[in-house]
Amino acid sequence: MADSRFSRRSLFAAAAGLATGGAGLAGPAAAQPIRWPGGARAAISLTYDDGLNSQLDNAVPELKRYGWKATFFLTEDNAHWRLADWETLAREGNEVANHTMTHPCALARWSADRFARAELGPMDGYLDAHFGPDRAKTFAYPCGYLGLGHGGRRLRFARYRKVLERDGVVAARTTAGGPNRPADVVADPLRLHAFEPADDGDTAAPALRYLNETVAQGGWAILVFHEVLPQGKAEGDASIATHNRILARIAELNLWVAPMGQVFDYVAAAEREVAAPRISGR
Repeated sequence: MADSRFSRRSLFAAAAGLATGGAGLAGPAAAQPIRWPGGARAAISLTYDDGLNSQLDNAVPELKRYGWKATFFLTEDNAHWRLADWETLAREGNEVANHTMTHPCALARWSADRFARAELGPMDGYLDAHFGPDRAKTFAYPCGYLGLGHGGRRLRFARYRKVLERDGVVAARTTAGGPNRPADVVADPLRLHAFEPADDGDTAAPALRYLNETVAQGGWAILVFHEVLPQGKAEGDASIATHNRILARIAELNLWVAPMGQVFDYVAAAEREVAAPRISGR
């Protein structure tokens, strides 16, 4: 598989402001009231990138213990080794989604057609064949990199966005940014914020602060995990202990835990209901 540890957060930071002129991505989000299912104070989606064996072996048992469903962004490079296990996971109600065939990060030399033909489209076909065409059409940017091809940041992101839109992707997740406000989710669904708990070290503290911020805002947190190992070995790895500490804190809070596609659909429907009276003049 291609190297998935290629400065994920720094790459996102370099792309910040692609569509907003630098405003709004890193700053604190104001409260945006929304009624979450079951009276939850906020929503959270647990996402796992790359289709790694350690996720099946170490993360999934803990998710099952809590009765939670998560989103797994797969690459064909990794998923085919234990395809039957991933298929079982999907049948149990978890979301599997597109993370490209081989996880390319640096895309400066890629054309839109090449990316669609070699990475995005074939992975869609792989997922359709093994998980069904009715799956959620969500996407996670490899390494959090938002640029495709040559040119300025805005042009590179616009090119990437167009490829995803043409492919039918309804929501795409980055690897940085504050908790998602519902209105922003609908305004820019192909640049959903997310947080990597183990990006700066194998400790639960940053994730716990992020969860507190999410609850205070009543927003939607998306957490990003890669390897979940007995002991972290490299940048971005989470130890089993750290992963479990984060899950335990989520369980203590009154949060709605659901896959990314499910939460996105809920937010989009809620925002349409809010907008309908304004459009009709009521």
